[in-house]
Amino acid sequence: MKRTMLLAALLLPTAAAKSTAIRTLMTGSGGQIKLTADIFMVIKRTSAGNPLMLGVGNASGSGSRISTLSVFAFKEYLTPDELDLFSKNVVRVALTCFNLLPERSAAIITWLNQQNTSIFKKVATGFGPMTLIFQRDLLSDGQFYTSVVLTRSGTPGVAPWTNDCTR
Repeated sequence: MKRTMLLAALLLPTAAAKSTAIRTLMTGSGGQIKLTADIFMVIKRTSAGNPLMLGVGNASGSGSRISTLSVFAFKEYLTPDELDLFSKNVVRVALTCFNLLPERSAAIITWLNQQNTSIFKKVATGFGPMTLIFQRDLLSDGQFYTSVVLTRSGTPGVAPWTNDCTR
């Protein structure tokens, strides 16, 4: 009986495992733009009603499972409303694709707020098993962008990283 209960307890998290396709991470009422096989963009509205172009992509990993993913905002410095929208999307990706605990959400948002006001162009920090890299740079066409690269130690789809994203 004890062995059966232990086996059920070990298998239960695996049974609830979920993979999400990255193309479903960014949606908006205006539709989605697919730049490449791994980069998807949408225009979302901030709480003030202003448009902000966001993207997700540049995925890497083993097979179809993703272990590294970027979230983009196509601006250099984000206003408070834009940062709020961007941060919510970074947290959603962290929870959905990297199985991060929801309790880490507030710390991620606080860290993103600090980086948005910083002069640094590239900063990394860890949140448990996940690493975030905040980056601000220029595209080849001269357009600024802000991105957060999310990566996690472990194997996507294997406990404790049961919720993950796929290409």
